[in-house]
Amino acid sequence: MENCPVCAGPIERGGRKGGPLPTYCTPRCKQRARSEREASNGTTEARRLRERERKARTPTQRPVRSCPYCGDPMASARRRQCGKPECVRRAKADRMRDYMKTLRNAAGEVGCRYQQYQREGSKRRRETLGHWRQLYPESAARIDARRRMRVQSATVEAFAPRDVYERDGWVCRLCLLPIDPTVAWSDSMSPSIDHRVPLAKGGEHSMANAQAAHLGCNSRKRDRLDETGPPAAAEMVA
Repeated sequence: MENCPVCAGPIERGGRKGGPLPTYCTPRCKQRARSEREASNGTTEARRLRERERKARTPTQRPVRSCPYCGDPMASARRRQCGKPECVRRAKADRMRDYMKTLRNAAGEVGCRYQQYQREGSKRRRETLGHWRQLYPESAARIDARRRMRVQSATVEAFAPRDVYERDGWVCRLCLLPIDPTVAWSDSMSPSIDHRVPLAKGGEHSMANAQAAHLGCNSRKRDRLDETGPPAAAEMVA
């Protein structure tokens, strides 16, 4: 039986029978022998010197990038926008616009397949379940009465819905997708008028407070405030 050169303890054979005899009794003795060997040949001192030189050097900092939408500096180099709600919304609009361009190019047609699929799904759902106004006439009447009261108590400006659609370029200001003027009412992709500040929150019924939206997007928004507002029309059609 041989002894460990570090602790002078007995070395026991491990593993399969007939294998080579270990040089050290435990991994701890093996690490200790390695440390002594590196200290004697100067490896440890050279490593410490390199570490001191690395800490002494001035760390190179990445250049601060500016937000492409508002121009404010961004803390993280991996972000595409600074994180403000309006910048996040414009970034999502750009990403959706690029996606729709890619989709149209892949389809080889001007029409949007996404709108077609959504329209067909809404049509099948209406044919299967029926419109909610037909299913719940009492709730529909109560909602209409409440809306009439809100309109009567608010500042009302006379304007045609088509004026709002043409001003916004027939683009939904909530999802930033085109609006098809040929789609009839009750379809989720049909045109509708959305109030930026809802009537339930004290908004007025005027051109300044109105924006074009899909009926489905308008219904999903409900009476939530749209504080950031839509981006400019020139940015969406660019």
